[in-house]
Amino acid sequence: MKASLKSFNILLLILLPALITGGLLIFAGNLSDGLRLGFLSLPGVLFIYLAISRKKRYWLCFSLIWWFIFLLDSLLRSSTWFLFSSDNEAYFIIEAIANTNQQEIWEFLQLHRVAVIGVLTGLVLLIAFYSYAIYKVVKPEHFQQLWQSRLFRSLIIFLTLLCLTSHIMKPSRKVHPFVFWSDYQTKIQDFRGRIKQHKNVHKQWDVSAHKNLIQTRQSQGKQTHVLVVSESLTSLNLGVCGYSRDTTPELKKRLSEIKVFCNAFSPSPSTINALRVLLTESPAAEHDKYSPESVLAYARAAGYKIYWLSNQDDSYLSSLFGSYADQAIYKNKRSGRSSTSLDENLIPIYQQALADPAPKKLIILHLIGAHPNYQERYPVAFNKFTSDSNDLVETDLKNRNIDPWIRALRNDYDNAVLYEDSLLAKFLDTLQADHIPDFRSFTVVSDHGNEVGHEIDYAGHSPNTKAGYQVPVIMWSDRQRIAGVNNTKTLNTAELDNNLMHIMGLKDKSSSHQSYWQDDNYHFTPEANWPYWQNKS
Repeated sequence: MKASLKSFNILLLILLPALITGGLLIFAGNLSDGLRLGFLSLPGVLFIYLAISRKKRYWLCFSLIWWFIFLLDSLLRSSTWFLFSSDNEAYFIIEAIANTNQQEIWEFLQLHRVAVIGVLTGLVLLIAFYSYAIYKVVKPEHFQQLWQSRLFRSLIIFLTLLCLTSHIMKPSRKVHPFVFWSDYQTKIQDFRGRIKQHKNVHKQWDVSAHKNLIQTRQSQGKQTHVLVVSESLTSLNLGVCGYSRDTTPELKKRLSEIKVFCNAFSPSPSTINALRVLLTESPAAEHDKYSPESVLAYARAAGYKIYWLSNQDDSYLSSLFGSYADQAIYKNKRSGRSSTSLDENLIPIYQQALADPAPKKLIILHLIGAHPNYQERYPVAFNKFTSDSNDLVETDLKNRNIDPWIRALRNDYDNAVLYEDSLLAKFLDTLQADHIPDFRSFTVVSDHGNEVGHEIDYAGHSPNTKAGYQVPVIMWSDRQRIAGVNNTKTLNTAELDNNLMHIMGLKDKSSSHQSYWQDDNYHFTPEANWPYWQNKS
């Protein structure tokens, strides 16, 4: 028993730098990256083994440098979590660094030199003390004893496999300090270039809007228009659109006043490409090119105050659209799948925007919606659909031999839809309660859909299946004459900008005559590569 405990203590001492490296980042708030970083740092244990077993000082020096790099990296990445509760790659941090010159960096270091020197000195002393302790306590025979124990041998093999896997898998490999900070520098440079480019794009938007804007009688008076841009929401999972699960009970209660189109299609299965088409005149086939026109610019030219209220952290969209708005607020400080920010965080700032006395307002809410990871998109109170549901959806997935993991993700996805349904109702109710404007409108569209076992045994963004493109469009306004659900009319969400301008009473004099979504004679005009999921080129 004593020998086993001693071996455990030896192993713990050997793994201590890796535990501190990953544990610090985990404690700061980044569980996934903390685990990855800890596993990626494990080669340092090999260097310690070589230094002790072969008694070579250069291996010891190599191990000390290795642990210094990883521990410093963990400290730097943890600092933004401790200071701002935010990922290093959050938009506001990238923006701040990109807009900082060398003189400001030098002034910052001078101002905080005591703290910087203290941290670096403490780190060096910690590693030096660890080096002394490891040489004092651990002997070559201890490694043999660890390997002879079946339990510890299994643990060593398991950790080795985790280390190798972390270096092989791209998402984990990107966390490695050498890769991460190299990519980070590239992101800073790209951001600086993008800011300059987007400023020129914004100037072109303004020129086009002032040149081509026509305001109709409908544009007169006080107006508030709300555009909700959801994320990864497919209409195939909406109860009001015929889905067998009641994922939209709140929207169902409001069908007498809202119009829901269930057969709308996004021109792209990814967020950036989709929004560039939805909010500008870029055709889907040229989503990588900047359009000289945007609905945001036409709104500004017509006297609107523009709000960009986002629960996503995307530096590209923030630079292109958020920076153009009169007021941009970001509630999510962590990007992508690792985000845990709920969309309800937008409610207070949405209420503040509605209370703004500006006579004309365009408020854009950019939700994180049902973006993977689905289980992070709703609170516990909305965990309604589980593997125990045993309903028609669960039965259908089982009959089609959909993997249990994908079935579990479908449940999480439907719970996220259920949660979003409640939020959309709150956003609409709050707008309707504001009786100050002469005219109000509410439009909801998703950037794209998501495949969650609909056609294939897969969950996530999907350029290969219909679910990756099919989205809902939900509309309400003071002057709306039609309501209910339409499952047959096919819409092209690339026309969002034109439809929103039509609602606001704005026209582009250079555009040809066109029909709008709520018109009886609306004509669906898809892009050249329709159906998108069959002709991805």
